[in-house]
Amino acid sequence: MKSVNRRHAPYTKFKAFLSENGVKQSEVATLLGKSNSALNQNLNGTGGDFSLSEVRVICLHYGISADEYFLRPQVSNTKRFTA
Repeated sequence: MKSVNRRHAPYTKFKAFLSENGVKQSEVATLLGKSNSALNQNLNGTGGDFSLSEVRVICLHYGISADEYFLRPQVSNTKRFTA
């Protein structure tokens, strides 16, 4: 079995959100101005992490909580970024 070297924990809760809402990873990559490959590495923990500004853009665009999906995914929370 191949071992995966992760730089940070994968964002499984955000990936599930995308899947449940029919959002393609390519849409998020375009929103952030990055390649599909770079976004996939962010999501899976094999590349760099999301910057705070990227997390803010994602949360504002999709109306989701940074705490719930990025900072403390093990704890459900309803704090949301506001414009």
